[in-house]
Amino acid sequence: MRLYFQHVYTQQEVRELLGRLDLGNRTKIGQKGSSGLSRAVSAFGVVGFVKFLEGYYIVLITKRRKMADIGGHAIYKIEDTNMIYIPNDTVRITHPDEARYLRIFQNVDLSSNFYFSYSYDLSHSLQYNLTILRMPLEILKTETIQTRQESFD
Repeated sequence: MRLYFQHVYTQQEVRELLGRLDLGNRTKIGQKGSSGLSRAVSAFGVVGFVKFLEGYYIVLITKRRKMADIGGHAIYKIEDTNMIYIPNDTVRITHPDEARYLRIFQNVDLSSNFYFSYSYDLSHSLQYNLTILRMPLEILKTETIQTRQESFD
């Protein structure tokens, strides 16, 4: 299932949102330091989420390399990723097999031949993407709705 987000946030909107989250996560209004938001990692994108036995992990793209341009759309190769356990470690319920599943998952080398683009759909062929550009908007909306409905069936 693919979600299409209609809103692209500006740098200012991102800063304001992070500021509100930081303020809301402090234990006391106006307090700085030990609570609120802190930068855990810088990332270029989210590969996805995975859950084994204990809780969810987020897989982030931490290093990328620009490989090509297709019609003005930048195509990047994933160079490195990072997995972060999402729930706080203080509430973690340990399971003896979690480390084994984690090692198995980390054997998948995401830095080997995994590509992404912020603006170009790499899951379709170039021919398909060019065909979409030439379709009238009304037909495109109908096809997108049908495709989404089929993916739920």
